[in-house]
Amino acid sequence: MRKIGCLLLLAVLFACKSPEKLLQQGDYDEVIDRGIKKQLKGKADNADRELMDKAYRLANERDQSRIHFLLQEGKPENWDEIYRRYLALSNRQDRIQKILPYSVNGKVVDYTRVDYSEKIVEAKTNAARFYFERAEENMRLNTKEAYRQAYADYGIARDYRAVDYPGIGVKIERSRELGISRVLIEYDNKLQYRLPREFFDEIDNLNTARFNSQWVEYHLAPLEPDMVYDYYIAVVLNSLEVIPPLEEREEYIRQKRVQDGFDYVLDNRGNVMKDTLGNDIKVPRYKDLSARVIRIRQYQSATLKGEVEFMATHPNRLLKRESVQGTSVFEHVSGKATGHREALLPEDLDLIQLDEVPFPAEERLIMDCVPILRDAISDLIIDSRRLIY
Repeated sequence: MRKIGCLLLLAVLFACKSPEKLLQQGDYDEVIDRGIKKQLKGKADNADRELMDKAYRLANERDQSRIHFLLQEGKPENWDEIYRRYLALSNRQDRIQKILPYSVNGKVVDYTRVDYSEKIVEAKTNAARFYFERAEENMRLNTKEAYRQAYADYGIARDYRAVDYPGIGVKIERSRELGISRVLIEYDNKLQYRLPREFFDEIDNLNTARFNSQWVEYHLAPLEPDMVYDYYIAVVLNSLEVIPPLEEREEYIRQKRVQDGFDYVLDNRGNVMKDTLGNDIKVPRYKDLSARVIRIRQYQSATLKGEVEFMATHPNRLLKRESVQGTSVFEHVSGKATGHREALLPEDLDLIQLDEVPFPAEERLIMDCVPILRDAISDLIIDSRRLIY
């Protein structure tokens, strides 16, 4: 949201610049486009048309001067810029044609139309040839970086002059195929515990689409039996700790004094005393209540630990090794009470509503570690993507 706000602010600031300022900064096409809009709306004055005329001549002069230099330099890579400069000249001419002729200081302005089509085709053809030939050279270098550059260059050559390179689609696919780095994620079980088959089915259920990028693919199984991958991620399971079922009992007493009727106040003669209004004087009578509460906490946990190793094969080297773990916890609290229920607090009443439950099977507890461990592995792979390219 902040980025959009900044772009809008820049757009507003740019729009607020005067045509004179834009002309000084060399933003000739902006001056021209503003002048054309005003002229079409009938709002352009002589100063607007004068600035537009000046910007048009300066823009053309700049492009033509740059083209002349690039042609004189004679570098094959210059053809792309030459093409774009000729295209800019042609587009600018087409835009201003909509308002020709117009007058500046009483003088009629009407630019001579120039046919740039032949120059555009020539430059575009030569630029396509440059990109195609550079792509062919890169393909011979046999490196990932070169294949990726070839993919980009073949794409430009196709966009510019596909008709000149009928087999270029196959070359584009080939360069992409060779430019991709492939990563195989494998598991190595070094635990003494015999894990069920569904354990590996579940932990292997990684969402590799989260890891993939344009040039890196992650696989959970080899594409071909003897395929050598560019990178390997080995998840080594080396420790399983299972805490056996624990049951902790805590006993405590709740006490409460409650009113239990009343007693009359007697005088020395044993008669009931009266207050000033003639009523019998009474005092409350209390009794003490108590209850014994037993709080039962059931607890069991399993922790599966491992290490994730990131390895490259060209050349063979360890890039990173980091520990991961997943812990599942079973915890249940229940309670019992004896004695006077009225002595219990609200939390005691809630507690005694719960009964003890059976402990989960050890295998189930271990399986519950899997999604937690899998998420930890996924997060580590995402955080380590800069190592793989």
